[in-house]
Amino acid sequence: MAAILTHLLAAYAVLAGPWLGYIWFQKVRRQIAAGVPDAKVRMYRNLVVEQVVTTGVVLAIWRMGVPAVSLGLVAPRSWILTAGVLVAFVGGLVWSSLKLRPKAARLRQKVQGSVGALLPNSHQERSWWAAVSVGAGISEELVFRGFLLYYLSAYLPHFHPVGRVLLVSLSFGLAHIYQGWKGALGTGFLGLILAGLYLLTGSLLLPVVLHAVVDARALLIFPPAPESARVAEGNA
Repeated sequence: MAAILTHLLAAYAVLAGPWLGYIWFQKVRRQIAAGVPDAKVRMYRNLVVEQVVTTGVVLAIWRMGVPAVSLGLVAPRSWILTAGVLVAFVGGLVWSSLKLRPKAARLRQKVQGSVGALLPNSHQERSWWAAVSVGAGISEELVFRGFLLYYLSAYLPHFHPVGRVLLVSLSFGLAHIYQGWKGALGTGFLGLILAGLYLLTGSLLLPVVLHAVVDARALLIFPPAPESARVAEGNA
């Protein structure tokens, strides 16, 4: 049962996930453009459900006998190193986000044709975005950094570790192909950084937190849209 579940999760993450995500995102964009009520909130809720399911699958695989250390479900090798890197990265992310905030309106227009539909506007949407950000940090790190690196080491033991990291980062980028090629490349590069931090610390703790902060940056960069702007968006 554990072997079947691992193969299914790997196939979903690498093959089915990117394709289904692209189709689903295009559908949501059409709903938002058509002014479907609460389209974004329902999108965020569906994302949280998917995150809970994929997290549950990885934890089920762990409970079926995969060692916690193989999935990164352990404490970091060095708390001092982890805390230092965390403070440096989070500080840099917060600083850069606040620097971009005055340019929020221009940035919204720039990404309108790609990930603009994902960005939250209302306070309710922003609350759900926060939940999605935390969920992405947990679920995607468990799947891509924890599970997939373990999967490749278990089933392709002679594959060079650097090759595994590159392959997992490529898969991570393709999982975000709905953002366009530039978004997928940027996400793949982020995946390389997160994989490096995982291997450096031996734990998913740091990648999980940083991943969540990266996604939550939108709440700092983009302030809540005025009610008139939200109405106009819904009627666009």
